[in-house]
Formats: sequence, structure tokens, C-alpha cells
Amino acid sequence: MTNFPMFAAIAAAIIASSALASPDAPPQETATPALRGLLLVDSEIHPTVSITWTGTQGTVYAHTGQRQYRADADRTPLGGNISCYAAIGGSRLAKAAGHPDGAIVRVGFYKINNAKPFFDGVSADTQITATLKGIRFNQPVKTNAESIIQHIKYDRGEMLACGLPGDAREQFNLVSPTDTINDRVKPGIDTRQGVLDGSSDSMGNGIARVEQDGSVTMSLTFRYPVLRNLRDPWKSDLPGTFLEPYHFHIEFEVLPVGAPPLDRTPRPKIQD
Repeated sequence: MTNFPMFAAIAAAIIASSALASPDAPPQETATPALRGLLLVDSEIHPTVSITWTGTQGTVYAHTGQRQYRADADRTPLGGNISCYAAIGGSRLAKAAGHPDGAIVRVGFYKINNAKPFFDGVSADTQITATLKGIRFNQPVKTNAESIIQHIKYDRGEMLACGLPGDAREQFNLVSPTDTINDRVKPGIDTRQGVLDGSSDSMGNGIARVEQDGSVTMSLTFRYPVLRNLRDPWKSDLPGTFLEPYHFHIEFEVLPVGAPPLDRTPRPKIQD
């Protein structure tokens, strides 16, 4: 990889397994490809961010732009009341719930003016689609849509004004119906499991795929009310009746081709 472009921060990659087969081992009919060291994102190719929705009057809102991989503090305006950034790492990495061979990519959105709505012209039925595409790595990868997380944050001052407790500041919406992010979240309290799995009774649909050209695309379509805090005392999905977050990011995990899947089955707790 001596001539490969520079890559993003080291948090993008976890050391991969590189054990070689013994020359005396019997031949295998199907060989698992050897992992090629660190899985790194190509930081010289900037992914494209887009966020779109249709307002109540039929107006289509679409904001698109390319972003370098940066920290959330380096976000820039995308359109309307929205600024955004693309980055490496995320909640899985912070909570030690990532695959040891994988890398996590995220796209985040912030309100520019916290006193204004996140999205213009929405209703309780509005569907919002956020997409990050054109992501490239230093080796072939595979994706897993069940790794998608929508991580939401609320303003502390606004939370107190709405009667929300201080520990309700963060919320997680998941594609997987069983993932507990290394037992670091509380389903039904700060987490909706399976709410983004695309089923008929879900509130969203997360997609992660490898394109024919080898690049990776992640897309999440979600209903506007999925932004309502689970502990909001007002049980209404109508815009203006619940506390909007000031920020949310969407992340997903990729693995090198040949990496074994990670068992995310919750482990039974040891009884005292």
C-alpha cells in the first residue's frame, strides 16, 4: 500500500487478522480471502451527503454536498437550517461494540439555528431520507444494514423546560431488533430496537450496500416522529408538540471481505 492515498484517522480502522495457512495444510475447496491489514477509508475521495423530504404543500426539499472526513465541530451548512459533516467512528466505537476487523462511518446533521425547526414543512407522516455515498476503502468490503444506528441528542436547557430528566439527553434508533450496543443502552427507555428495519410497522428503513464500482452507500429513510424522545411527557407525533433534537448522526459498520460476522446476540447477565 505504499502508493495508496492518505487515509482518515486511525479510529477508522481496527487491526485485522492476518494468519496465513500452513503450507502443509490440505487444500480447501473454498478459501476465505486473507484480510489485508488495517481497514482504512480513502480520505482523498470525498463522499456525497444528501438529505431530502417532501413538505405538506408538496414542496420537495433536497440539500446535497460533498464533505471531507472531519470532526463534528468542522460541520458546514448543507441547506435550510441544516449543517452537516462526515466522519470516521461513532457510537459503536465509543461503546466498544464494534467488530475488531471493521470500520465505522457516520454522517451527522445539526441545526444551524436551534430556535428554528430542523425541517421545513413536515408533518407526522413526513419521511426524511439521509444518504452518504461514494465511500471508498483500501480493500474490498461488505456491509451490514443491521449495524445502522441513528444517534440523537437533545439540548439540556430545552429538556428541562419540557420536563425531561437529564439522563434523557441521548437516544438511539436501531435497525437491529436485538442489538444492545454492548449492553450500553436501555431498550424502551433511550432506545428503539428494530424501529428502522423497514418492516410494515417500523418507522424507517436503513440500507447499506456495496455498489458495482466498489464504493459504499448508506441510506436511511425515517418518519419525522422517530425524532421524538421516548421519555417526552407529551405523547404526540405532531410537529411542534414534542421536543426536537438539535443533532443526530447516522452510522454504519463495514467489514473486510473475508472477516467473520460479529455475534451481536445479547449475553445473559451473571446473577449475583
